[in-house]
Amino acid sequence: MPSPILARADALMQRRHLATADSEEVPVLTDAIDIDDDIPVLVDIAAPAAGEKTETPAAPLVEAAAPAPVVAEDRAVPPIDTEWGAALVEELGRRVEQRLLAEIPRIVATAVSELLAEQDTKAGDPQR
Repeated sequence: MPSPILARADALMQRRHLATADSEEVPVLTDAIDIDDDIPVLVDIAAPAAGEKTETPAAPLVEAAAPAPVVAEDRAVPPIDTEWGAALVEELGRRVEQRLLAEIPRIVATAVSELLAEQDTKAGDPQR
């Protein structure tokens, strides 16, 4: 039993596929900027003016010390405010319950249809 939403999505995809079947070539924009215009583009490199220094001062090298190994005690989680933690746990529990309740009918329907299909397959196959 297909979902009406999936059926509509499939119909839209089929319609889109039929509309684009005649033009398989992807359009490419090649003449977006006329080179003769004086519009700077990203590939242009500005030449340095005469007498201008092009070197940048080098930053002094600093030797990086190896980071100290992290000890489990260093990463201890600070205690959570009990009122805030309780509210968080309650909200998470409520949301998980809502999602499970929304999914249970679909899961049961899928399991039943798979079981019935398996029974039909076994009934139609005399070798089993």
